[in-house]
Amino acid sequence: MTGKVKILSLILLAVFFLAVILVGRDLFLRLSIRTIQCEDGPRKMIDIREFSTQYWGYSYELQANIGDKTKFSGKVSPKQLQQLSESLQQANEFRKSLVGGYNSCAISKAQFTEFVVRFQALDGLSRQINAELNSHNSDTLRIADLVKQYINLTQQLSSGTKQ
Repeated sequence: MTGKVKILSLILLAVFFLAVILVGRDLFLRLSIRTIQCEDGPRKMIDIREFSTQYWGYSYELQANIGDKTKFSGKVSPKQLQQLSESLQQANEFRKSLVGGYNSCAISKAQFTEFVVRFQALDGLSRQINAELNSHNSDTLRIADLVKQYINLTQQLSSGTKQ
């Protein structure tokens, strides 16, 4: 019996050390800021997870509300709800390509900053939509207008045009 306990203890210890190594490696990679050299100067690479957390939190909540649909029923037309859902997906894909473009020097720091400002505007609209949806006396016209603004801004973001 003690031989089996020793073997089980060694296996658990090995699994623990493997987990510590994997978590530690990921943490080290995230904390060690890699710098790359581009035509417009050196830049620190961006971790997509951090970018997502910083500029996209309320959009995820909005996406959850769309999946639920009950908060939108009667407040937004089905067509507009579908457009909003597509806009969220489109912006999510653009966000990934934006970070990839920045990390590979395909876009300049100035272009990246311009797009970040637009993402902040999207985030602000998401906050307003979520707040209006969670309000006890929400305004259907205001929600519809905010959704329209969100869709338009996403289309402009994806096409690269300015407001």
